[in-house]
Amino acid sequence: MISFEDFLLRPSKVVDPFYRFVAKIDPFLTLVEFCQVIGPRPLAVVSQQPDDKIRGVDINEMAIWLMSSDTVPGTMIVLENNQTGIYAAAYYFNLYDMRARAFQRNLCIAYLCSEKPTKETLHHFSTTMKKLVSPVLICNRRLFIRHVTDIVKFSDSVDETTLKQYYTLNGDSQKLTDASRFNVVFEQTRLLKSKFLTKRFQEMAFEDDICCGHNTENMGEAEDIICSFRVPSIPLSPVETLTPCAYDSIIPKLRKLCSELNSSSNSSNTPGALFCGLRPIATMAPITTSSMPWNTESGITDCDMRGEETMKAITGHLGDVLFPLLCGEDMVVCGAEQRRSTVDDMLRKLGKVVPRESARRVEDDLRMEKDPNKIGNGLGGLLCNRNETGKLARWRNILDMNRCILKTFHYDGTLLSGLNKKRKFPSDRSLILFIIAYLTNICQLAYVCRYLFIRSPNSVDKVLGEQQKISSDDERILINLLMGIDFEKFNRLKLSPNKDGGGAKPSRTINL
Repeated sequence: MISFEDFLLRPSKVVDPFYRFVAKIDPFLTLVEFCQVIGPRPLAVVSQQPDDKIRGVDINEMAIWLMSSDTVPGTMIVLENNQTGIYAAAYYFNLYDMRARAFQRNLCIAYLCSEKPTKETLHHFSTTMKKLVSPVLICNRRLFIRHVTDIVKFSDSVDETTLKQYYTLNGDSQKLTDASRFNVVFEQTRLLKSKFLTKRFQEMAFEDDICCGHNTENMGEAEDIICSFRVPSIPLSPVETLTPCAYDSIIPKLRKLCSELNSSSNSSNTPGALFCGLRPIATMAPITTSSMPWNTESGITDCDMRGEETMKAITGHLGDVLFPLLCGEDMVVCGAEQRRSTVDDMLRKLGKVVPRESARRVEDDLRMEKDPNKIGNGLGGLLCNRNETGKLARWRNILDMNRCILKTFHYDGTLLSGLNKKRKFPSDRSLILFIIAYLTNICQLAYVCRYLFIRSPNSVDKVLGEQQKISSDDERILINLLMGIDFEKFNRLKLSPNKDGGGAKPSRTINL
């Protein structure tokens, strides 16, 4: 599917012109099997509509499309159908079956929708799929091992000489091939037994294990499986018989997942493209409403009630503090245990004003750590004393609350010059609202660059022209904002540190 924006920007893909604009479908989940007899077929469909009805979608065609990808079991991929304008996040896995070709039956669980899934949606789908499929896989593996063990035991009890004599006296030449076929099955089964009955497999841990174990010997079922090889046209067993303990739980879990994915996509489908303090600073629509977690009656936060007004003390260097965060670099806020509340307050407020792709309260996920190896990329907090400088060797941008200094690189630009002026604010709340308004103006320039990339898609400097040249630092800020708006289109603009030929900038220390 092609959007109106793709007409303005240089197209990155070829789309059938007769299918540029398509109808919007209701998101749904489907379970698909690649049957070795009839090909891909849908086994179940789950949606928010009554009776799980899907309008405007040929589910059989979607099943063929989903199973046409060459994938490895246990992986998730994102697919796009240009003709129908449908996106799919598909998770592939396989179940073992003694009657199937290569003893495997390939299956897929996919989430289909008209809008491209966001990173939050894909992350939730991936993590949920692993938890959902784990009990299914362990039940199927245990049942398959039970069948393999019984067949091996059955084959050991069969005298090969007696088997040959029986088919020879029978007089039917066709029956002679059955003996060789049985021998092949017995040999392959012994190989499978040595493959599965390993220490690694027996020590595998699965979440939500609801399997009964399948420890009871069933020689009658093993004999039926062996006899089924004599009839090549016998249909395969239903999928639910391959994982009898866990199959009934698949559909309820898929129904719950479908509602969660739809609610998350609706909550994240807001007009804002970038959010700062839960407020949109780069919008696709004229205006949107949002709320900040502040006490509007008193005008102070919970931290302010404890007397924490940390950001008011650095108003003269806000541009230097925010520059590495706006460029997408890593930064750490550190302090001793005695200053834990101050460091935590600064960490949360900086996390509140960093532009993000969603309005979720990401600053609540920022936690203070004592081990620097537990801190991820981006903004982080570290508890360390003055003499523990070795823990800070990983970061180039450090906000040290012990010494009240900022170690960073010199900012040579004009976009953030207004944030480096000493100002007085009644509270940190008013200061953060000022920063949000300031970053909103910068995002307007980013949007101008975004829609002018049809002329010069290689550099922000070329887009703005000769009369509006910007510094390399300002260009890094605009590129990072554009990547937040549309990562796929503008990721190629991310510059290497040494592209300008000037080498790495020397670091400097700023007294706050």
